[in-house]
Amino acid sequence: MTSLSTLVVTFALTAAVLTLLTYWLRRIQHVGVSLLQYFCGVWFIFSGAVKAIDPIGTAYKMEDYFTAFESTFGGLQNGFAKLAPVFPVLARYSEGFSIGMIALEIVLGVMLVLGFWRRLTAWLFFLLLLFFTFLTGFTYLTGFVPPDANFFDWAKWGPYVKTQMRVTDCGCFGDFIKLDPKVSFLKDVFLLVPALIFLGYHHQMHQLFTARGRRFLTGIVALTSVLFCGYSTYYNLPLIDFRPFKVGTNVRERRALEQEARSNIEIIGWVMENERTGKVEKVMIPMSRYREVMERYPKSEGWRVKEQIKTEPFVEINGKRIVIQETKISDFAIESESGDITEELLQYPGYSLMIVAYKLHGQKTIESFIVQDTVWAYDTLRTRASDSIISISPRVVEVTPRKVMRETFIPEAWYADIFRNEINAVAQAAQKQGWRVYAVTTFQDSEMANDFRQKVGADYPFHHADDKLLKTIIRSNPGLVVWHDGSVVGMYHWRHLPTPDALLRRFH
Repeated sequence: MTSLSTLVVTFALTAAVLTLLTYWLRRIQHVGVSLLQYFCGVWFIFSGAVKAIDPIGTAYKMEDYFTAFESTFGGLQNGFAKLAPVFPVLARYSEGFSIGMIALEIVLGVMLVLGFWRRLTAWLFFLLLLFFTFLTGFTYLTGFVPPDANFFDWAKWGPYVKTQMRVTDCGCFGDFIKLDPKVSFLKDVFLLVPALIFLGYHHQMHQLFTARGRRFLTGIVALTSVLFCGYSTYYNLPLIDFRPFKVGTNVRERRALEQEARSNIEIIGWVMENERTGKVEKVMIPMSRYREVMERYPKSEGWRVKEQIKTEPFVEINGKRIVIQETKISDFAIESESGDITEELLQYPGYSLMIVAYKLHGQKTIESFIVQDTVWAYDTLRTRASDSIISISPRVVEVTPRKVMRETFIPEAWYADIFRNEINAVAQAAQKQGWRVYAVTTFQDSEMANDFRQKVGADYPFHHADDKLLKTIIRSNPGLVVWHDGSVVGMYHWRHLPTPDALLRRFH
C-alpha cells in the first residue's frame, strides 16, 4: 500500500530529475528555488489529480467541515454565532466548491512547474496552503476537545483523543490515501516553508517556454481540469475507484476481517478527569493493570475515566500483529421494516441488484382527498312469528363525503422518471431471472420511502442504511450495484443504466 513517505520520496526524485534537466537547458536562476518549485508543483498536480477522479468525495468532505463549523459557531455566545446559518447554505454548493478547489490545485501545480506569473503564483500557493492548514489544523486540534465542549472553550481542552475529532480525515489525497489528521496538519505546516520562500524569492523562480507557451499550457490545463472534474461529478462514476466498495471487493470477507480486528483492540491507556478540580491527566496503563489506575486515581477523590486509549485494530497471522485499516465496510449495515438484514444480504449466494438512492429528490406536501363517511342502521328481524330466531339486517342511512388532509411525498419528475422508465424495467427482468432486488434509502428518508415507492410503481422492497455508507458505496443517486455471493461485481451510474438484456447478458 502506498504511504505518504513513499509519495514524498517519489516527488523529491522527480523534482531532482526535472531540476537537472532544467539546469542543462540553462533555465535555472536558483537551484534550490527550482527544486522546491518542481517538488511543490508535482505534489499539487498529483494531489489534485487523484481528487479530480472523484470530486464528489471531496464535496462530501467539505460538507463534513461545514457541518462541524455550523456546530462550532452555533455553540458560541457571541457575535460569531451569527455565522452558523451560513454553513448549511455553503454546503448546498459543495460540489461546485470541490470542482473549483481541485482545478485550482492542479493549475497552481502547473504554474509552479512552468514559472508562470511568478508573483501571483507564489501568493496563490501561500494562500491556498494557509487554507488547507486551517482545515487540517481544525481537524487535528478537535482531538483535544471533549465531545461536550466547544472548540473555542480553551479551558476545557484535554489530552489528545483521536475519537474526539469532528472530521475523521482531511481528504488531502481523496480516497487514494487516508492520512492521519496529525500527519496531514504537519504536512501542510511543512509545505508552508517553501510557500514563504516563494514569496520572498519569486523573482528567482525558473520559467519554462515562452510567455505565450506558458499561458497556453496553463489555460489548457485549467479547462481540462474543470471539464474532467465536471464529468466525474455529474456524468459518470470515477474512472479509477479507490473506495472500499470498488468492483471486485468481497464485502462479506472484508467485513468479517475488520470485525475480527476490531474485537482484538486492546485498552492501553486512560484519560482521567477529576470532577472536583477539572484536572485531566493521560496515563498509559493497560487494562490488565486497571487496579493500578484506580489506586492512583481513586474515585473517592473525584477521579473518573473520561476516555479509553486503545490500540489500532489488528489480527494475528503467524504470531505477528498486522494492523487492519478500518474502512466504511465495517459500518455496512442495512435494515428492513422488520429489522437488520445485513448478514442475510451478504450471505445470499446468487445475484442481487441493489438500487441505491441516498437522497429522494422531491418535497413533502399536504394532499387532500375525499372519503365517504357512511351511517348505518341495524334492524332486528324475527324470521317467523312463531320462531325465536332473530336476525340483524344492516341498512345505509346516510353517506356523507368528507375532506381529509395528510402529508405526502411528491418526487421530482426527472427523478421519478428514472425509476419508472429505466430502473423498474431492469429490476423486473432481474427478478424474473431469480435475482434478489431491493432499494436502499437513508434512515432520514424512511418515512417518505413508501410514498415514493407507490408513486414510481416499484414492486421491490425499500430498505434503509446510513447516508454516508450509501454515498461511499456508489457515487450516483440513484445508482445500481450488482452483488454476487457477498462481492460487488458491477456498478452503474444513473446516466448510463443498462438495458434489461444488457444486464442479464453480462451477469449470468
